[in-house]
Amino acid sequence: MTDDVGEIEAALRELGVRLDVPPPPADHVTAVLDRLDEPAPAPPARLLPKLVAAAVALLVALAVAMTVSPTVRAAVLDFLRIGGVEVHYERPPVRPTTSDVLQPGEHAATLGQARAAVRFPVRVPSALGDPDTVRLIDNSPPDGTPPRVVSLHYPGVRVDEFDGRISPVFEKFIQAEDVVRVKVDGADGVWIPRPHPVIYVDRAGTIHEEAARLSAKTLIWEKDGITYRVEGDLTRAEAVRIAESLR
Repeated sequence: MTDDVGEIEAALRELGVRLDVPPPPADHVTAVLDRLDEPAPAPPARLLPKLVAAAVALLVALAVAMTVSPTVRAAVLDFLRIGGVEVHYERPPVRPTTSDVLQPGEHAATLGQARAAVRFPVRVPSALGDPDTVRLIDNSPPDGTPPRVVSLHYPGVRVDEFDGRISPVFEKFIQAEDVVRVKVDGADGVWIPRPHPVIYVDRAGTIHEEAARLSAKTLIWEKDGITYRVEGDLTRAEAVRIAESLR
């Protein structure tokens, strides 16, 4: 893009040198310069309400268009962030075909070990009870850095919990029409009603495309600085019920 602008600028300069344009009369130059020095006139007072009304109407039209049209919404907002999850309205850089992909540093732990390892409270959904397995993600034992993600696994359901206030942890790639706004215990969240690619982002901001996996339908929300994901072959009502049972 920069090279194109430079080429256009050079062509215009060359054209300006070659054009034989007679100079304007001196009185025309003086008149133009005098007009440039004059302050711009304020719009008549009677026009101000009309200008304000037009601006408000434009904003309302844009808001309605964003609500009704996923295309307009995607054009205005390139991505949506909920806590530590960024939802991108674009094609993913890779297309995962499976959900069984290990994330960086992922390993098994007990629920007690997970609670002792991380710096945020790990909550368990009473609707599902204790998890069958627990996984920790992005652990760096040599420097004592705690894991970033606790993942609770149940038959057909996964609940992820992580502190994502500073930097994103997961990037999702979907179509704009696939985002449904929801409330979870009064907190804002989104429901993604179909499988979609998910890519892990580590502490340094590195995107791990090799760890991309295919996520199932997912409910995402943030509460008290912690980001939560409920993922599985669920209806929206079932996912919200599980989410609101976290204790």
